[in-house]
Amino acid sequence: MSVIAPTVHHLETVDPPLALPLLLDIAQGLAAAEDLWGPHAHHDEDERRPVRLVASDRWEAWVIGWSTGQRVELHDHGASAGALVVVQGDLVEITEVAGRYRPRTLLTGAAVELPLGLVHDIVATGPQPATSIHVYSPVLEAMTFYAADGRPDRTVPVLDEAPVSDLRRIARALHPSGRRG
Repeated sequence: MSVIAPTVHHLETVDPPLALPLLLDIAQGLAAAEDLWGPHAHHDEDERRPVRLVASDRWEAWVIGWSTGQRVELHDHGASAGALVVVQGDLVEITEVAGRYRPRTLLTGAAVELPLGLVHDIVATGPQPATSIHVYSPVLEAMTFYAADGRPDRTVPVLDEAPVSDLRRIARALHPSGRRG
C-alpha cells in the first residue's frame, strides 16, 4: 500500500527551520496557555486578524481568530516550516495530493505539522468562530499564494508586527513545570 503525500515544494534557506516536532511542541505549549493568547484572539466577521504573540531569532508564534467562511487561500510559508494547533472551533485544511485537493477537518485540539514548502489553504467552516495558534521557523517573511491550477500567483511579504508578549513570559508557559494538563 502506498502513501500519497501532500504536494511540498522544497526551498533552501540560510537558517534551517527548527525541527517540526519542536515547533509542534511549542505550539501545543502555547495552546495550553490560554491566558497568553486568549486576550488577543479576535473574531472579526469582515477579516481574519492574526496577532503576533512572540518572536525570537529562530521562531515566532501567532494567534489567529477565524469567523465562519474565512480562509487564507492556497499558499505556502516561504522559507519557513511551521505547526498549528486549533484551540477553539473547527477548521478545514486543504492540501493538494496527487493533483487533487483534499480537505482534512481539524477539530479543537488538532495539532498539525507544516513542513517546509507545504502548499495548503485553511478555511473556517464551523458554525462557531475558530482560533488557532501558529508557530513558524525561521520567522515568517513572505507567503506565496497560488492560483486554482496550482501555479504561483503572487508573493506577499509578512508585516513585521510587534509581538504582544515577551519571550520570558512565553518561556514560563512553555517550561514543563508551567504546563497544564
